[in-house]
Amino acid sequence: MESQPIAARSFRFGVFELDTVSGELRKHGVKVRLSDQPFQILRLLLERSGDVVTRQELRDRLWTSDTFVDFDTGLNSAIRKLREALDDSADNPRFIETLPRRGYRFIAPVQPAAPSPQTAAVVHPAAQEAAQIPGVAEPVTTNGAQPTGRIARSLLFAVLATCTLGLAYLAWSWTRPPSPGSRAYIESLAVLPFEDATGDPARAYIATAFSVGLTSDLDQIGDLHVSSRSSTSRFRPPNTKPLPEIARELHVDAIVEGGVTASGQRLLVTARLFRAATEEKLWADSYDVDINNFVDVQRKIARALASAIRKPMVGRRVPYSAIRFVMPRAGVPTNVSPEAYDLSLRALQAVSGQSYDGIKTAAAYLEQAIVIQPDFAAAHAFLAQVRLQLLFTGPLPPREVVPRAEEAARAAIRYDPNLPEAHATLGHILHAYHWKWEEGDKEYRRAGELGGSDEEGEAWRLEMVRDGRVGDAVTTSERAMNLDPLSFNAWVGVGVAYRSAARYQDAVEALKHAIDIDKTMARGHYQLGISYIAMGRVADAIPELEIAVNRARGVNTRFQHYLGYAYAIAGRADRARGILSDLETRRTQQYVSSFGIALIHDALGDKEAALAALEQACDDRATEFAQMPWYPPFRTIADDPRYLDVMRRVGRPNPVTLPVVATSLPSRPNPSR
Repeated sequence: MESQPIAARSFRFGVFELDTVSGELRKHGVKVRLSDQPFQILRLLLERSGDVVTRQELRDRLWTSDTFVDFDTGLNSAIRKLREALDDSADNPRFIETLPRRGYRFIAPVQPAAPSPQTAAVVHPAAQEAAQIPGVAEPVTTNGAQPTGRIARSLLFAVLATCTLGLAYLAWSWTRPPSPGSRAYIESLAVLPFEDATGDPARAYIATAFSVGLTSDLDQIGDLHVSSRSSTSRFRPPNTKPLPEIARELHVDAIVEGGVTASGQRLLVTARLFRAATEEKLWADSYDVDINNFVDVQRKIARALASAIRKPMVGRRVPYSAIRFVMPRAGVPTNVSPEAYDLSLRALQAVSGQSYDGIKTAAAYLEQAIVIQPDFAAAHAFLAQVRLQLLFTGPLPPREVVPRAEEAARAAIRYDPNLPEAHATLGHILHAYHWKWEEGDKEYRRAGELGGSDEEGEAWRLEMVRDGRVGDAVTTSERAMNLDPLSFNAWVGVGVAYRSAARYQDAVEALKHAIDIDKTMARGHYQLGISYIAMGRVADAIPELEIAVNRARGVNTRFQHYLGYAYAIAGRADRARGILSDLETRRTQQYVSSFGIALIHDALGDKEAALAALEQACDDRATEFAQMPWYPPFRTIADDPRYLDVMRRVGRPNPVTLPVVATSLPSRPNPSR
């Protein structure tokens, strides 16, 4: 026989207390974040402590008949979140016991209790009694004496006047701009990755699309900083960090979180806005939508959020960032077919890991999207970015990759001349492949005019260094890092900028921080190794470059070039020649840049071999010529007329190269070591 439900405002169990009126869960008096469905489940379990609460009862209580949702997936997700909040385990439960196929039971002792001081509201008993009287109740004094009619009328007039003034103040405060410190004042915000509760791996990209789309739309708000996807991606569900801690790491005032569930062709999308410091919920809503119309819901959520924080959507362009989906923007007319848009979102999901295979898959999706809708300018721009990345992550030659990337960039500009991403990518291509420096500069400037300031992009910082504007490169890189403090790319960028300014120790610290953010990325170790070489610390550089080479797994041989160079200047000629031999073998199977081979031969003192390799690199349109500020200078061949002729063909007769502490390096390698 089941016991009667316990009716109480507050329940205590273990070190926890749940206030059923305020909806707050506290642990040792400290608030624990708990969303609505887990809260409702916990409340029901506490009210029925010791009894089995069936899954059907939970469904009837939490999921109404007109809700389009996969109930099993939704309930399992809510129970998981509840266990995370209680630090409970399904295998060894302290609080919530699972009865397979039946339901759940709360097994810990529960005490109905008065609310704690943090949540209790002080209400005088006489005021409670008066509040139950219809109409306007006479004021009740604490000593039981009734005031005279004149006093009562005076009090009533005072109350009405106060209410009138209060309403007037509220109306004024709503229309005036919010001031710093006010409840609605939010200067910065992060959209956490939405939870995928569709139960279908093939639809996982939809949750990603919502968080990315909201990030893009909210970044249209003129004076609001929105954290980049690269910074927020580490807080992918299930995330157990408290909101205040996430906010401190991201340097933001507010957090948006949400989730997507599905049933057939219907989606249920939930979104919530929290003031991060206090975990106060400022706004929440849910949307039932057909899967083909979810972009409209994304925009609706963005407008609701903008209204909640009292900031207008002003159509500001989103800063350009490599490997980022170019979402159609507010204010730009778009009629994108659902099929093409769906494929572009799948491309976004595929490219997120920045692997060669993922980038190839993304390119294939985007090519299909463009076949379906040839005038989809954003997809063309994204495809240009993706194709260009194939050059830096895989074994393909520039002559095969870059013309196709250029074709996509020019198509994007043809369909939307005001798309900054397309101009920035075209500028990169004009520099890196055609060596048309002035034309590339023009495209970069156009991208900047359109709002696509590539503060994260390596290509733009590289051009600043080439032009001698090292200070500008440092400033823009630091700004990008401060805006996105958890971005691996931003920290690598600032490290490279510091190295260009000969701030070597700062570069090392920044690159070590980037590695801490993402230990799986080879590029962090690669750039750290280059920085050590610039400092003359070759012994420290070699282990970092070896890690980079091992993580690249031979798909991209550029890391091997620098490792071979490091071996050569360290006097380990046998190891350097071993890398040259391996690269020559690989050349029969894939593209291997001759520029890196020339660099190794130059460091070994092989003049003729170095010159022949450099001339071949020029014929191949090797992109390293545009990246010479990132490479150490050639020494053995630097004064040879053939070297100078190559530099003239490239259009850089006096190339800027990596500043190296030359006095700390051996003038010639020692082959005996």
